[in-house]
Amino acid sequence: MSLKFKIRFFLLSQYLLPQHLLSRLIGRLADCEITWIKNILIQAFIKRFNIKLEQAKIKDPYAHKSFNAFFIRELADGFPLSLDSSKTLCSPAEALLSEYGAITQGQLIQAKAREYSLECLLAQETALAALFKNGSFATLYLAPFNYHRVHMPIDGQLETIMYVPGKLFSVNLITAAHVPELFAKNERLIMIFNTHLGKLAVIMVGAMLVAGIKNHFIDFTAAEKKSLQKRDVSHQNIAVKQGDELGYFDFGSTVILLTERIFQFDIPGGPGLQLGDRLGFFTEST
Repeated sequence: MSLKFKIRFFLLSQYLLPQHLLSRLIGRLADCEITWIKNILIQAFIKRFNIKLEQAKIKDPYAHKSFNAFFIRELADGFPLSLDSSKTLCSPAEALLSEYGAITQGQLIQAKAREYSLECLLAQETALAALFKNGSFATLYLAPFNYHRVHMPIDGQLETIMYVPGKLFSVNLITAAHVPELFAKNERLIMIFNTHLGKLAVIMVGAMLVAGIKNHFIDFTAAEKKSLQKRDVSHQNIAVKQGDELGYFDFGSTVILLTERIFQFDIPGGPGLQLGDRLGFFTEST
């Protein structure tokens, strides 16, 4: 079987599989607290992805009550703060920086030779899209073996939080290269912050087998998640410090950052990011 055929079969399956049903079933299995079942799942996962637990808060993987509790395990040392946090944007997650750069004519790069619309990503919210049309973006892919909690990249105040229902395509390099408007089609949670360096959007994108996107500010009900939900929370004065936890994925997915101002990317460690690694900085002139 050729590689080309395998890719075509995989892409076809993305459209044919019952994405939400399959993700819900996986979510129930991941939340199972029967000891022998959750231990088998954890053991298989550690073996498959060579998981290291040196940095984990709980070193014994089987001490977690379920596979999902193990999957969203916390770190022992928390978020390492930047030396110049006032102008530095830090990685909100342990992830692969797959694409980044300037937003050009309302378009972001999804993959080589494939772009997608800023306005579609922001659920056709024209006013929101206008804030970021001259800014920058960064796309961070969280693999299954990564730490799956998402943190604040810079100090800010939460102004708007929005849940957008959608598809659950996988978000790996193959689908990014072949599925049009992938990140604008998938389920996502959008958080808009006001910072001393302009507006910042942190967008958590769902994917196939992701049983849920959790945030620490608003708990949208299952009934609410059947339609777009937008909350203005600017009057609540929700201040979030660089490194504070924003939420987590119940399975691997993607985080997209949008900045209102042009951002100078400077990534000394390369595209493989650890939590808190420097993404770059805002200059005085921007």
